[in-house]
Amino acid sequence: MTTNKEQINKAFKELRRVGYFAKQDFWCCQSCGWGAMTDKEAEKAVFYHRQDLERFKETGELMLAWSGNGAEIVRIFEHFGLKINWNGLGDTRISVRGE
Repeated sequence: MTTNKEQINKAFKELRRVGYFAKQDFWCCQSCGWGAMTDKEAEKAVFYHRQDLERFKETGELMLAWSGNGAEIVRIFEHFGLKINWNGLGDTRISVRGE
């Protein structure tokens, strides 16, 4: 049985394979993360930052910042057995939890 972190690692690897700029524990906050990307990288990106990681350790919920195709991102995380909470809107973050 894989751990949530292993599942998350696999999902990020797949996101990179399909062309996303996908980083874990990327910068300290969302503003710095987006600011550290090139315009091209920011067109299709998925990441969580240090504050998200700390929350994940406390709650088991990982919030993703993203751009690109939200439905595709959700499908990839679900493929690796992770539960998603997302309202389908482009201006909201995607929440990931293990099973």
